[in-house]
Amino acid sequence: MNLAKRACLYLVRKKGKTATLLAFLLVMATLMLTCLSIQSATETANANIKKALMGYFTINAKQLQTGITEDTLNQILSIDGLSGNYTLRSYSYANYSDADGKPLAINTEDAAQVPEGYENAGRIVANTNSDNDSYFTDGGFELVKGTAITSANKNSVLIHEKFAERNGLSVGDTMRLTDVTDENRSISATVAGIFTNTKEQDSIGIAPSYDLYDNIVFTDLSTVSYLLYGTDGETSVQYGDFYVNDPDELDRIMTEVEEIEGVNWDNCTLTRYDNDYQNAKESLAGLQNIVFIAIAVVSVICFLVLALFLTLRLRGRIHETGVYLAMGISKGAVLMQYLLEVLIVAVAALLISYGASSAISDQIGSRLLSQVTAETYETVELTDEAENTEQPSAEDLGLSEIVVDVSAEDYALVWGFGLVLCLASTALAAYPIMKMKPKNILSQMS
Repeated sequence: MNLAKRACLYLVRKKGKTATLLAFLLVMATLMLTCLSIQSATETANANIKKALMGYFTINAKQLQTGITEDTLNQILSIDGLSGNYTLRSYSYANYSDADGKPLAINTEDAAQVPEGYENAGRIVANTNSDNDSYFTDGGFELVKGTAITSANKNSVLIHEKFAERNGLSVGDTMRLTDVTDENRSISATVAGIFTNTKEQDSIGIAPSYDLYDNIVFTDLSTVSYLLYGTDGETSVQYGDFYVNDPDELDRIMTEVEEIEGVNWDNCTLTRYDNDYQNAKESLAGLQNIVFIAIAVVSVICFLVLALFLTLRLRGRIHETGVYLAMGISKGAVLMQYLLEVLIVAVAALLISYGASSAISDQIGSRLLSQVTAETYETVELTDEAENTEQPSAEDLGLSEIVVDVSAEDYALVWGFGLVLCLASTALAAYPIMKMKPKNILSQMS
């Protein structure tokens, strides 16, 4: 009778012990698969968070006489790791007049004061795309006529509807912007659109005239560059927001930016914005550590318990072992039979564990990831510029789409680990018997 047949007959004959071993190995495989599946899901969640919460840094070059020049901008954008997504901004103040140079009227009634030299002036705002400016995204501004201003526009402005009514202006008309500190910097611009504010200004009666909503004018970057720096044919800006592909690379990228020659970086301020990502990353890292510890603990406990179980099992089979040896069957063949018995049960347990783990992994993993998401929202530290922005939702973080399932790689890993564990435990349990001489084994049979 070959060892495979002997192994099968033993498993059928000892149904209770076989069922106990099957139950233990099934629990072990299910726990391992569940832990590995959750760990894989956290890695996926971390990758999704990197895409959703792209870190970025801001360069404040307001103190530079030339701002961020086009040459400097091109050198920054050539740095490896930047996503190519960036926003440029500039702010200034200008006197308003019509095409003939006649001063245009501004709102002064709601102002706390009208500073000298600003009787016909207002705040000038320029952005890569006016639709993305914080006034429109968070401040309640809304375009009612015309089109938004992008970096492709030149000599274009957006004006408030009350300013337009007060001065009889409409889309397509021309007005002049003159820098309040240098009247020689004067430029004509075409009204590209008219906007309104859907939220009442909180600082009415407190803010100076040039900061009232009615008196704000949006323009393109090249126009404000001329007002600020007197540039013609080249655009320089005061601020730049640059997004990166991997928030973990922010330090390196910012260091490379400060190494660009020809810029007095001591007069610039570089600020990183990755609090949301770092908070989410920290929470996920904590979950990954817990899962890793769980895998290590489960592995050690499974090995020790399985070795103890098999040791007690084989001690009760000394008589059987002696019979095999008396029949001329070698120790190696006997050991292979015992190992084959365990492997047969292990294969059955591993096959069943796939379905069992798939059923519980998604439930456990989803709850853990939901808890991590909630903790992330609670610990997010909003920056000054993001105080009025909404916190990222689960959809934004990419966690709502996370499905904790059993991957082929995790399943194969558990198969390999389970079989090695069975081999090692069986060998350890059988060692005390296998090292005995046949004579000693036979003497114990009596």
